[in-house]
Amino acid sequence: MKRVLMATAVALLPFCAQAQMAPSLSVALKNYAVRSSAQCPDNRIAVDPVSGVNGGPTGFSLYQLTQESSDPSCQRKTYLLFSPATSQVLIGTIFGLEQDGKTPAAKIAEVAGAALKSKVVATIAPFPLPDGIHAVAITKQSKEAGGAFTYNGFLDASNNYLIVGTRGNLRNDPGKALIESIGLAGATRRGNPKAKVQIVELSDFECPTCGRAHKKVEPIIAKNLDKVDYYRLDLPLFEHHEWALSAALGARALAKVAPSKYWSYVNFVFENQETIGKQPFDTVLKNFADDNDVNWKAVEKIYRSPAEKKALIDQVSRAFDNGVLSTPTYIVNGQVLGFGPEGSFTIDAIKKALGVK
Repeated sequence: MKRVLMATAVALLPFCAQAQMAPSLSVALKNYAVRSSAQCPDNRIAVDPVSGVNGGPTGFSLYQLTQESSDPSCQRKTYLLFSPATSQVLIGTIFGLEQDGKTPAAKIAEVAGAALKSKVVATIAPFPLPDGIHAVAITKQSKEAGGAFTYNGFLDASNNYLIVGTRGNLRNDPGKALIESIGLAGATRRGNPKAKVQIVELSDFECPTCGRAHKKVEPIIAKNLDKVDYYRLDLPLFEHHEWALSAALGARALAKVAPSKYWSYVNFVFENQETIGKQPFDTVLKNFADDNDVNWKAVEKIYRSPAEKKALIDQVSRAFDNGVLSTPTYIVNGQVLGFGPEGSFTIDAIKKALGVK
């Protein structure tokens, strides 16, 4: 599984003696954390209050969220911030900002640039969100993306802390919020729109694990289209995979010009990963269009469209903002599934959801 990290998780706040938490709140936060985290083999999630901290993001109670699993890629320690006033929840990494007289934007650019090992520009939204936090856009120039790529975070009301992670509300289903935030406008859909099971796949055409996953999952989906509302979103990890972005743009073009050929294209690319990189992807896409009687000029126009590329880059950015950092990722009825090295856990979960063996 290819994992992309926006920044190394840095524990900037000390862990001290744990405070007591009201039982009802404890259960609610635990349930929220479980729903917000990837489901993995032997999943164990704990939410523990952190006390004795000097300062911390204004207006929030601070908790440590710990996830353990027999799958090492699913193990993590991070922070959960809860607002008693608004029930707002943030889950992610906290960066302390130096009190050195610089503007908050300059401080954020310095901290984020060090984490990303790249020069960035930070832009703080002028209007506050609940609890006085401000949305922050952290933009860097990416050669692979052909322009700007934006990460997002939040500045607390004191201007002393940058929080990079997901945002929701304890009163709302984080699974539903995840789908709404990622957005399905750029997805290709098939199956039964009235099905009770919704599956969203985010994958990278050049990712070897995605290719193996496709060979295992595709037959299950194809045999059960009446039981599933299935969406596929491209998540090209373009800073690590040479032709993933081009392949995703080709998919978007085919979905608009020749939608009946889209899934044939998906099968073709995943089945030929090892040979595709040996020639320019433009040639691969044109040959596919010619072999399948698809209007190449119409495909090429969308494939080379700057607006289409920006829409795809924005799609990747939204996935990252919502903690979807690796491929393949499957989301079943709003619940992220950790794929792991072999994918057996996810495949079994998909079968269970569809009621098949």
